[in-house]
Amino acid sequence: MEIFYAMSAGILGIFTGTQIAEAILFVPYWKGLEPKTFFLLHKTYGPKIYQFFAPLTIIATIIPTATAIYSWFSNSPGMIFSVLMGVFALLFFCTYFLYFKKANQSFADGSLTEAELPIELERWEKWHWARIYLEMAALICSLIAIIQI
Repeated sequence: MEIFYAMSAGILGIFTGTQIAEAILFVPYWKGLEPKTFFLLHKTYGPKIYQFFAPLTIIATIIPTATAIYSWFSNSPGMIFSVLMGVFALLFFCTYFLYFKKANQSFADGSLTEAELPIELERWEKWHWARIYLEMAALICSLIAIIQI
């Protein structure tokens, strides 16, 4: 069980760190760009960002969720926090389908007007920080589960 908890904490720590870096480095830069420049850069870098984050997001969801399920069925120490970790992991994963998929597509196809883009980037930033808080909750739960072993 220790290995599963350690793997979960490790991937959640890496994922949360990359998401915080995106929020602190990328988002302010995007918000400072002229809309035409943003859409032009997004055509090049949007797919690269997706190629980086998509596998990391999937791994950061699967490992903690599998750990939570295994912990539940084995009634291991730290099981309650492990299950909470899994719930938070599933919640941050769901944000992609609830918001990010459509928003990112609107960036990719340039379907937003120049007036709409700053508003959507503000909304995107808020959703991103909400997602980070869910990731941090999952990470904290994973660390508490480790302590309880």
